[in-house]
Amino acid sequence: MGRKKKEGHQQRNDIWLAVFLLAFAALLGVWYYFLHQAPALQAKVSIDGELVEVLDLSEDQEVTIKGAGGGTNHLVVENGVIWCDKASCPDKVCVRQGKQSLDGGQIVCLPNRMFVQVTGDE
Repeated sequence: MGRKKKEGHQQRNDIWLAVFLLAFAALLGVWYYFLHQAPALQAKVSIDGELVEVLDLSEDQEVTIKGAGGGTNHLVVENGVIWCDKASCPDKVCVRQGKQSLDGGQIVCLPNRMFVQVTGDE
């Protein structure tokens, strides 16, 4: 009888541990979300992991980025927002990712190996 009581107590402790870990993970997620709600200042454009361009989001501009393998992505910066409006890749996922303006935002084009990291860092 004592063994069953001990097993029941162990299960209850496991449940409480799982609840605590889930609550802690949710709290970290909320903290991360609010931390990255700041307006971004710049966009760092990389091709194959190599930084090729840093765009100031406070300056309206358009730039065409040559990707790996000769593909291109046309990036537009307007009113503190960046987006890819044209791409030579077949799937156009980068175009459908939409406008990015908050710290932590990204635009990715796998066929052209382009990665845009929107950041609040200068």
